[in-house]
Amino acid sequence: MTVYVVQKQMRFDENSGELVPRFKTLDRAQRFGAIEYLLSPSAHPFNPEHIIGDLHDKLREFGDQDYLLLIGNPALIGMAAAVASHYNGGKLKLLQWSGRQGDYAEISVRMF
Repeated sequence: MTVYVVQKQMRFDENSGELVPRFKTLDRAQRFGAIEYLLSPSAHPFNPEHIIGDLHDKLREFGDQDYLLLIGNPALIGMAAAVASHYNGGKLKLLQWSGRQGDYAEISVRMF
């Protein structure tokens, strides 16, 4: 079981002067599987051939037990969802943060 995070998001920490992860809640997603980042913080959708190639390489084994965590650039999220569903017969499991529950909820989708 793997949780594929579309894009690693970073922010500048004024106290340390370093880039740190933007979301501290990703550790809660680990109960669904090992965290794997698909794209770097600097990835952008303006060179889609390179991005699509990376996504195919990393999502080739995406299956029923895996999740996609939709964090990052919206265009990159769309590309990742399309590639993941391609490798799993149109099925996706997504994780959605619920501020009310303070945890992730699972969303199952049949794309086609």
